[in-house]
Amino acid sequence: MSHSIHHVPGRLRVRSAAFRCQPAEARAAQMFLLGLEGVRQVRLNTHAGSITVHYSPEQLTHLELLAAMKGLGCPTPDLERDVTNRSAVAGKAGAMFGKALVGAVINKAVERSAFKLVGAFL
Repeated sequence: MSHSIHHVPGRLRVRSAAFRCQPAEARAAQMFLLGLEGVRQVRLNTHAGSITVHYSPEQLTHLELLAAMKGLGCPTPDLERDVTNRSAVAGKAGAMFGKALVGAVINKAVERSAFKLVGAFL
């Protein structure tokens, strides 16, 4: 099942197909979250399969909200795994870019050396 989150301080949006498939449970989660101190608004969109929480970042963090949702049985992405995966992908991309850059520099150096060598013989 696909999950995604979008977070900026004061706003957390979690998308999951489970919010479409289990609207009664999603509404119960919405009511619970509205009862938390610091939560200003909770919007549930069962058609889009998302729940959006507007909150006071001085009173709550997005991690606390995700933990509360997870405690209710709401599907939430595994943030640690997601961050680890992103770091691994970024590391691989950096290594590939580095190899490509070094390869391009070497090719250019060999090309210039070959032209100079041919020019010396002419």
